[in-house]
Amino acid sequence: MLMNRRGFVVRTSMVTLGGCLAPSALARVLRADQILDWAKVTGHTKAVVNLALGGNSMMVVSGGEALVIDSKFPYLGAALREDAMTETGGGGVSLLNTHHHGDHTGGNSAFVGRGKTYAHPKAIERIRGQIDNYRTGAEAAVGQVSQNLAGNKRAIELAVEVADNAQNLKAEDFVPTDAVEGGSQITVGELTLDIHHFGAGHTDNDIVVHIASENVVHTGDLVFSGLHAFFDPSGGYSTKGWIKSLSSVLELCDAETTVVPGHGVVGGREIVENARSYLEQLVEAVDAEIKKGTSKEDAQQMTWSFMDGLGFEQIKGRAIGAVYDQIKGS
Repeated sequence: MLMNRRGFVVRTSMVTLGGCLAPSALARVLRADQILDWAKVTGHTKAVVNLALGGNSMMVVSGGEALVIDSKFPYLGAALREDAMTETGGGGVSLLNTHHHGDHTGGNSAFVGRGKTYAHPKAIERIRGQIDNYRTGAEAAVGQVSQNLAGNKRAIELAVEVADNAQNLKAEDFVPTDAVEGGSQITVGELTLDIHHFGAGHTDNDIVVHIASENVVHTGDLVFSGLHAFFDPSGGYSTKGWIKSLSSVLELCDAETTVVPGHGVVGGREIVENARSYLEQLVEAVDAEIKKGTSKEDAQQMTWSFMDGLGFEQIKGRAIGAVYDQIKGS
C-alpha cells in the first residue's frame, strides 16, 4: 500500500529529525534487500530523505529501468546504484544531477560509464572542476559512513571500497555525459520526465524534474523545506532569479502534487510557496537595512520572525550576507 502525502511527510520528518530509530534500522523498514532507507513517494518513485546524508535522492522506476536523481556524497553513490539495481532486477540504471553541488554529485563515480548520466551543461563544467573535493570526500568515506550509517554492513563495505580507490579517481569519473536543458525529456521505462531550467536561481544550473503522470516534482535545491536557504557566491546564484524560478515551479503543481525538495521534508506545493516567501521576505528585510545604512556584518547578526524555527541555523548569516551583497551590487 502506498503512503499518502501526509503520511509520507510525517515519516520523512522523523527521518530528517532523527526519529526514534538509527538510520541503519530505518534502512530496512521497507525492504530488507536494500541498503538505504527509501520511502515510497508515488507508485513509481521513492526517496531517501535524511539531512545527515546530503541532498534528497529520488529513484524513478518503470519497465525494468531506474533513474536516480542526485548521488549525494562519495561514500553513498555505490549504495544508491546498488539499491537501484536491486529495484530493477539488474536492469538499466541512469543518473540525473539537479545541480553541481558536491552533496548532490559526490556519488557520481558509481554511475558514470555504467549508464546514462544527465546534468545541465553548466553543471557539467562545474562538476569537472571539483575533483579535489571529490577525492577528499572519498578519502573520508569510512569515517562518514561510520558516523551516519553505523551498523549498516553493506554501506560500510562499499564505503571502504570508495576510500581505497580515492587516489585513483579522475575528474571524468564524476562528469555526466549527457547534457539536458529546459525542454528536454528523459524516458524511464514507460514514464516521461520533463526537464525544466528556469534560469539562475540557487545556482546557474538548477534542474527541476516533473513527472506529470505521477504528479511529482523534484526541485533540487530551489527548495529547502523547513530550512534556511543555502547561498553559494561561486555558483552563479541569483536571488531574484530564485524567486522567479519558484514561481515557475508552482505552475507545475496542483493541490495534489508531491514535491521532493533538495533538502528537508517532502510536502506539497506549500513547501514551494514557503521557500518563495522566505526569499521574498529576506530580500525585503535586507534591503530595508541597507537603506538604513546597516553594515553587512551587523545585518548578518540580525533575525526576523519569518526565520523563526527553521533548520540549518548555522547558515542563516550566510543567507543574509549573500542577499546583502547582491542588492548592493545591483
